[in-house]
Amino acid sequence: MELESLYYFMETARELHITRTAGRLHISQQTLSNHIMRLEEYYGAKLFYRYPALQLTEAGKEVLKFARKVYQEERNLKAILTDTIQSDTGEITISASSPRFNYYLPDVLKKFSAKYPNVIIDLIDRTSDDSEMLVQKNQVDFAVTVDTDAQRLRVNVRATYDDPVYFCVSDKLLMKHYGDEMHALKEKAFHEGADLREFSRLPFLIVSPLGRMGRRIAQCFNDAGYEPNVYLKAGYTTIMAPLCNAALAGCFTSHMNLARWHYHMNDDVNIFPLCLRGEPVTLKIYVIYSRQRYLNHHCRYFIDLLEEQFSVIGGEKLKRISTSEQTL
Repeated sequence: MELESLYYFMETARELHITRTAGRLHISQQTLSNHIMRLEEYYGAKLFYRYPALQLTEAGKEVLKFARKVYQEERNLKAILTDTIQSDTGEITISASSPRFNYYLPDVLKKFSAKYPNVIIDLIDRTSDDSEMLVQKNQVDFAVTVDTDAQRLRVNVRATYDDPVYFCVSDKLLMKHYGDEMHALKEKAFHEGADLREFSRLPFLIVSPLGRMGRRIAQCFNDAGYEPNVYLKAGYTTIMAPLCNAALAGCFTSHMNLARWHYHMNDDVNIFPLCLRGEPVTLKIYVIYSRQRYLNHHCRYFIDLLEEQFSVIGGEKLKRISTSEQTL
């Protein structure tokens, strides 16, 4: 039995399609089939049903469990040996959503690469749900996720950060829907946080499908007792700044994303902390990893840098109240 054949078998079991798996692995279909047949001969059992579609047999399911354990232990062995010989080469696999990667990763990579220039970083763009699954399956070293139930998932947590959620709205839009009432509304939202019960007249940008931040915002609307007037549904939040600048909708974003975008917002855009029943709405950011995963010194240093970056992000003051009312 060869590790290479087990690897090709695992990849085929994940895709359940010979042609696509071979293409993704940059090998011929015949080479892939030969590796699978080699395992079937070694174990004396068929691992796949070929018709009507490729599916694992019961024997194949057991071999897949074994293969995952073998690769988990083999990867851990490499990590332990990396620590033993203090190697400055290796690879780190990280799963997170691209908006978070885009904000904190450049500074982290700059510091990390200065110390470990020969370590390869493999970034996997996934939602928190998918990232948690990859961690549970031990397919990544660690992941950055939102509001993870670590105890239920049986994963380890290394770093956390409370990421506030903000409500952004321009003076022009407030004046259109609230007139002179907007002055007191702004003052209260700035000092006490934006309660959506007081902004029911506005149109909103809603992120769809709902992610974990979207579900928290939906909870705020439910508590406010009304269905939002949806101006636009979008699968991303990068459109937030243009919508606010054009006074078309009220928008929501996390502190981490807003730190990148607030420079592009007009002076008349207010940035209020979102609150629910008088308490700030936040997203709990976690760095999680499998309890079976051994983190070598490369990974531990990378996570140290993430914790440092989280503290920098948390120290930024982003809320603001527009003072451009006299120009309306």
